[in-house]
Formats: sequence, C-alpha cells, structure tokens
Amino acid sequence: MRNCFRSSYRYVLMALAIVTFQGAATAQTTAQKDEFVSTMAKLAESAAKGYVAPIVSGFGADLNSGWIHSVPNPVKGSVDLEFGIVGMGAFFSAFSKSFSNGGTFKFNYDEADLLIPRSYTGAFRDSIRSEIMKLPFTVTISGPTIVGSKNDSVRIAFSGGTVKVNYQGLSDSVGLNPLVISTGVTGFLENAKAVPMGAFQFSAGTLFGTAVSFRFLPTSNLNGKLGKTSYVGFGIQHNPMVWFGNSIPVNLSLAFFTQTLKIGTVFKSTATDFGVYASKRFGPGTLNVTPFAGLSVEISKMTISYDFETTDLRNQPVTIPVSFTLKGENTVCLTLGVSLKLLLFNISTEYDIAKYNSASLGIGIII
Repeated sequence: MRNCFRSSYRYVLMALAIVTFQGAATAQTTAQKDEFVSTMAKLAESAAKGYVAPIVSGFGADLNSGWIHSVPNPVKGSVDLEFGIVGMGAFFSAFSKSFSNGGTFKFNYDEADLLIPRSYTGAFRDSIRSEIMKLPFTVTISGPTIVGSKNDSVRIAFSGGTVKVNYQGLSDSVGLNPLVISTGVTGFLENAKAVPMGAFQFSAGTLFGTAVSFRFLPTSNLNGKLGKTSYVGFGIQHNPMVWFGNSIPVNLSLAFFTQTLKIGTVFKSTATDFGVYASKRFGPGTLNVTPFAGLSVEISKMTISYDFETTDLRNQPVTIPVSFTLKGENTVCLTLGVSLKLLLFNISTEYDIAKYNSASLGIGIII
C-alpha cells in the first residue's frame, strides 16, 4: 500500500515539474531582466494553478474522508480502542479535465512577428516588432488539467489588439493578429479516475462521551531531491447527550478533524472538517452493524513551491522561484457509511458526496 501512496505523490510533483511554459522578453539590462523574471513567474503560477487544481481538491477530499466509523456512546467512561488502516480515494469528474484562466505574457521575436499583419514590411515592421516585445499582453491560458486529455495541450491564446508605434517622428496604432501558442503540456494522468491515499489510524475513547482519533504515515524519502514525506492528523468527537441522558434513538456527535501532509519544501496540503454525525448499532457486541451519516463543512488548501526554469532571449538559463496556495473546492459534504464488526475486526466503508466525491475503506482491530 505504501508504494501506492508514494506513486500518487510522485505523479503530483512530476506534473508540476513539466509546467515549463516558454516565453521570452528583452533582457539587455538588469531592470529588463528583472521584469522578465517577474512576468514569467506570474505566467508560470497562473498556468500551474489551473493545471493542478483537481489534485488540490482531490487530496483535500481524501484527507477529510474515512475518519468516522461510529459515534461514541453517551457514557462517562468505557474502553473503546481501534487500530487499523484506512484507504481513501477522491474521484475526478468531467469538469476537472480542463481549465481556463488569464495571465500576462511577453512575446519573443518570432512570436511578435506572427502578430504583425503581412502588409507591414521593412523598417516599419521592425519597429512594430520591437514595440510588441517591450509590452506584456493579456492572454488566456487554457487546456487540459493534470487529469485531462493527453491528446490536448495547454495553450496560450492572444485574441488580438493594438500597439502604438513611433516611426520617423509619426505615431500610429497598428492592429495585431490573434495568436495561439501550444506549450506541449498535456494531461499527465489522463486515465486516472481517482487520487488514492491511505494512512494508519488509531482511535480511543470513551471519556465523558468523547473519543479521539490519530492518523499518521511513517516519515520517508520519495527521493533525495524532494525531501522527506510526512503525514499526521488528529480528530475528536463528542456526544453531548452524555450530559442530558440518552433520550434520542441514535448516538449523536459533534466532530472536528484536522491533518497535514508535507513533501519536503515543495508540497504542503492541509485539511479541516467540522461536522455533525449520527450512528446506531444493530446487534450484539461481537457481531453488529452500525450505519452512520453526517453533514460537515470542509476546508482544504495546498501550498506548492518549486523552481520554474526557462531561458531569456540570449538563451541563458533563468531559475524563477514560484510559490502559491490553492483552496480545495469541497465545502459542504454529506457522509453515508456503515461499519461491520466481526469479533475483534471492524470493517468500515463510507461515501462522501460533495463537488469532489470520495470513498473510503477501513479495516481495523477493535476492542
């Protein structure tokens, strides 16, 4: 199972590494080079955000899934322990296959030449080209996300516009041709139906209607360049009926869960879940079935930091640090699940209904 976890994380980081959109600008002075670096950093960030957005929401849905196996009883004290493995998977739907957003872009010599109508020639054409290369233009960045089609590529599209040119003492506005530039970046995980994840989980209770849960993965290295991978989570459920007597036919809890996943300094994903849950056990202590349901509010985000490598017009390498934070798209989530206890073993499964649906399966030893 650990190999599966490592593989899914590696996919994310490999996808970020190939978001290398090529652009160019004049780089004759330090000020111009700084402007070039700033422009390219913004473009790389804008493209990367749209490209990896499904993974951000997918990991957020995973982290918030599979915590609940049952609701604690409304008792002041009892021994309830469980240790096992929980596997989660968030599913990708059609809307997660493509993205479109805006950004700014500076055209290089060849690209600028394509923007100029053929009717302009000679020295005047050279002047137009020079003006184009000085200016950042608003462009649309669109195409497949990381889980989109491998037969499509992310494109930088310019819808056209005008540029003012001063030539031989006269000022003129020149209309520019539209242009579409293909980056060659395609859907990296085209066949992925879900983003998988898993963790060890330990739960303990019950004290005054309260149970706590912990999740973790052993710290490990994906490879020498990415650094250490770590994952830890904590959750708590409280049954308020312990203070009022069990006057309702189901166990009811207020719950809070939070967790953090890190991969070196490149990748950090956090998720938090606040919810109300209910469950009811059917059967004796050694053989029983416990359906459960809940309604929760999810908050998740991912911070990504990496080096964007490109070249300037003189073909000199430029390394641009890019760092941004994206929020997961899941907000309200409906959870439906069931647990089956067979002697000391507990098998629990749930399905979470939100913008990114997810499912989980847990197998543990329960006392």
